[in-house]
Amino acid sequence: MAPPQASVILRAKDKEHEIERALVALRGQTVPVEIIVVDSGSTDRTREVARAHDATLIEIPPEDFTYGYALNVGAEAAGAPIHFALSAHCYPEREDWVERSLSHYARPDVAGTGGYGPPEPGDPVIHQDLALLEADPFQGLSSHAGSWRADLWRRFPYDESMESAEDREWSWRVLKEGWVIALDPALRVATRHRKAYGVRHWYRISRRDVRAVATFMSLPRTRTASW
Repeated sequence: MAPPQASVILRAKDKEHEIERALVALRGQTVPVEIIVVDSGSTDRTREVARAHDATLIEIPPEDFTYGYALNVGAEAAGAPIHFALSAHCYPEREDWVERSLSHYARPDVAGTGGYGPPEPGDPVIHQDLALLEADPFQGLSSHAGSWRADLWRRFPYDESMESAEDREWSWRVLKEGWVIALDPALRVATRHRKAYGVRHWYRISRRDVRAVATFMSLPRTRTASW
């Protein structure tokens, strides 16, 4: 068999009701993909669902989990020149999601790809450089649904100590070396995330992300609400 063009790493824990949707969408892509599921201690049928869709299953202890560690473990096992990350609660709605992502690597300075949106007709592809990331550090490559060059990951593995924002921290290091991230509105994926779990959860996660980004990048001060 020919080696895969793309390896997709799914991080999962207790996602039996969501991961199958992601796996079906990946198996329906116009480009065949290698699928690697990194499971961090599921107690439901997540692992059985992964095996049923011919995914390579890697199990890590839940106490060892960080987002960066799970990505590095999956990337270490991946065989394709381009790695994708997809959270188990996300799924591509386009059958050419992988193929369209791969097309951006024709430009030699593209380190990775991601989506943005919600997309509107005529929205352009943005090649995010360091200045654009520093202007808005909460937009860019997302490990919920993004990709990167495997050979570049070997030089710049994910920081396993980050509590979150490991994707932004990776971008920050890579963009400092002169690379760009191709942000294409067509690469946005469907997801049930953050606000769907309630305002308290959304606030807690958003605060965590800001705290993480502030460890490697200066953020502007915001006014404290008076209420």
